Parts: sequence; C-alpha cells; structure tokens
Amino acid sequence: MMRPQGFQKMARKLNLRAAYFIPHSFLFVILLTFLVYFLGILVAYQGPFEMVQFWVQGVWNLLSFSMQMVLLVAAGFSVASAPFSQRVLRFLASLPSSSRKGVVFLAVFTALCSLLHWGLGIIAGAFLAREMGRRVPGIDYPLLVASAFIGMACGNLGLFASDPLVIRKAAPILEKAMGSAALPQIPWSPANLLGSILGLAGVTALLGLISPEEKEATPPRPDLLERFVREDRAEQVTLAAEREVRRNGKLPFGVWLEHSRWPVWLISVMGFSYIVFWFYGQGFALNLNTLIFVLFTLALCLHDTPMHFLQSLENSARAAHGIIVQFPFYAGTQGMLASSGLAALATAWVLSAAGPATYPTLVYFHAAVLNLFAPTSGGAWEVQGPLVGKAAQTLELHLPRVIQAFSAGEMMGNVIHPFWTIPLMGICGLSVRDILGYCLMAFVILSAIWILCLNFLPV
Repeated sequence: MMRPQGFQKMARKLNLRAAYFIPHSFLFVILLTFLVYFLGILVAYQGPFEMVQFWVQGVWNLLSFSMQMVLLVAAGFSVASAPFSQRVLRFLASLPSSSRKGVVFLAVFTALCSLLHWGLGIIAGAFLAREMGRRVPGIDYPLLVASAFIGMACGNLGLFASDPLVIRKAAPILEKAMGSAALPQIPWSPANLLGSILGLAGVTALLGLISPEEKEATPPRPDLLERFVREDRAEQVTLAAEREVRRNGKLPFGVWLEHSRWPVWLISVMGFSYIVFWFYGQGFALNLNTLIFVLFTLALCLHDTPMHFLQSLENSARAAHGIIVQFPFYAGTQGMLASSGLAALATAWVLSAAGPATYPTLVYFHAAVLNLFAPTSGGAWEVQGPLVGKAAQTLELHLPRVIQAFSAGEMMGNVIHPFWTIPLMGICGLSVRDILGYCLMAFVILSAIWILCLNFLPV
C-alpha cells in the first residue's frame, strides 16, 4: 500500500506535469475556438466563413452573464475589503490548526456556501483562500486555492443549483422538442443527494491525503503577498483620507456630499428594505441577481461614504479583467457548436454507441466534454438538452435518470474547466495551470461516485 508521502509526491508530480502542458486560460479558450472552428468545417461540413459568422453571432450571447459575473466579483471584493469583513476572514483563517486541516476546512466551507448559491461559493472561497494563504503556516497555496474551487463544484448541486433552475426555465423548449407534456423536477433525488454527500467526502479525503508537509509546500509568491498587502493598505489609506477630509472643516458642497455618510445610509436602507421584501415574499429564493444586489447593499453599508465605496470598487478591477476578456470567446465557441450542427452530431455518436444500460454513463461523460465548449448551464441545455432527451425516449429510458446524468456531468465538468476558475484566479493571483492537476484528481473521484449513484440509486 502506498504511504501518504507517496500520494503527496504523486499528486505534486501530476500537478506539475499538467502545469507544463496547460496554457493561460485566455490561450485555452483561443485554442478551443480554433478546434471548434475546424471541426465545424471538417466534420459538420460548414463553410469557413459560415463558421466565422456563427462565432461572431455567438460572441454576444453571454454579455448579460458576463456583466453579472463582473458585478459579482466587484461587489464581493468591495465587501471583503471592508474592515469588518477583514476581521471575519482573519477569524475564519485562524480556525484550522494545521495546513492539512486548512485545506479540508476550506473545501467544506466553500461547499456549504455553494449549497446556498454557487456565486457565494466562488466569492467566499476565493477571499478566504487568499487570507488563509497568508495566515496558515506551512500551507500549500496552489492546493489551497484548488480546494476552494473543488469545494464550490461539489456544492453546486445544492438548494439553488443552477441546473434544476435552468431546466425549469427551458422547460417549454425541451417539452416542445421532446413532445412531452411536462418535465420531471429532480433537484433532490436519492442519487443527487448521496452523490453530493459522497462526492464531498471523497474529495476532502483526497485533499487531506495529498496535502504536503510544510517543507514540501508551495507558499504564496512574494509578489502575490506584496499585492495582497498593497490592496489591504489601499483600504487603510482610503480610511485615513476620509478622516483627513472631515478634519479639514468647511468644504465645498460637492466635496462634502462625496464624503458624507447620509447618502450611503439612505441607499442602504432602500436596499435592505427590498431584500427583506424579496425574501419575505419569495422565500429563500437566492438567484444570481439577488445575490449581487445583497452584496452591493452590504458593500455600501460597510463603506460608509460614496468615495470610500467607489475606491473599494476601483481596487476590484484587476480581479474582474479576466471575465471581461475571456467570456465573449466562450460565448463564440458555444455559438459555433450550436449553429454548425456539431452538437447534434455529438449526440448522434453517443446514441449510436449506447444501449439502455450504458446511456446514463455515456451521457455523463458527453456532458462533461461538452462543458469544455459550452461551460454555462444555460448554454449546455440549450445546445444539447432536447437532443439528449429525445435520445432517451428513443432508447425507452427513464427520463429523470438521463436528465440527472447530463446535469451531473455538466456540473462536475466544471471542476476541470478554466472558465469557472477565472474569478477565483483573479482574486487569488494564480493561473489555472497551478491547480489543474489537483482538479483532475478530484474529477476522477467525483465521476466514479456520480456514475455509481446514477446507475444504481433511484432517481
């Protein structure tokens, strides 16, 4: 039997080997764009310029979601930079007593946050990871950041998981394509519930096993630590400037307004009144827009003047730039995949190789591979949802099992996709190559657990 040191060395070697081959996430999406472009020409028999048209038309399909993600990172950064939030983060970072416990703690913490909403998992996990990287002695920073990302993916099939919501939103299209009067609602089936619990248990055991000893750990780079200190100092400088302005006595009216507390207080009261109204009327229905609004209202409340609030948002620009640049390329790839007919061909290949016993497993891996090209849940269901459902009907399979297999494969595929690491990497200051080897190991464990659950448990 391999000793723990053997697992640690193997995991480290795998991560370093993956880092050798994996480019920056921006180069990754460009290579994906080229791959889909040439596949559309060679496999789907589309014209070269037709593929360019499909690409450009698709570029604009994620603008709304891109802006949501930018606002999520900006609002989360603003909340995390406030003095009160810094004290909370330092307290949480002090709870683990060792580097191994720190890695496991962060994965579980992020998964629990993601049960409420995956956006909360991204933001909370990212900022706690960078705080723990500075505070927990001897911790391996790449593995720590990987644990935040893996935990977010494990908790993604939670109370407000995106796929059940997307299925309900896309129900009219899917029902029309499949000729079904109603689609099943399966967010908390036994397979789903046990898959989530066992998946989290499996990856936390893995993370604890491969967490290296202090002498083998990779700490945050000195330039990263300087950047984090600089960002903390920016908040302190802003607070000192606010105090200096107030000490200056009489000010021009416009300057006085900029540094007054009452505009922020009034806006915060309006925001919190709507939040109370929303949750009172809708129940605990936490969608992405509501989460962003809650974070922005908290940020306004925690930064007590308009200029203080704006300064905190200005510091978040670095963390959000990857979203602005890369999301349109992923949207273009999705557009080519859907419009060229490649998606339909891929489903036909899976159907031709599948039988009633193997179709759920093949659908799981099909969804995970598709996720590389169409990484948003909405995009995946729009491209392949009706095709997968019709194939299930052709094989006379239990439709909820097939839908669950596609949903699980698409979500577990997020574990190895640079798309969802973009906000995390922007906040933590790493590249996807620094963590992908660890994510691949987690994907193998999660896939084994989910395939067993999907094939042998009731849905």
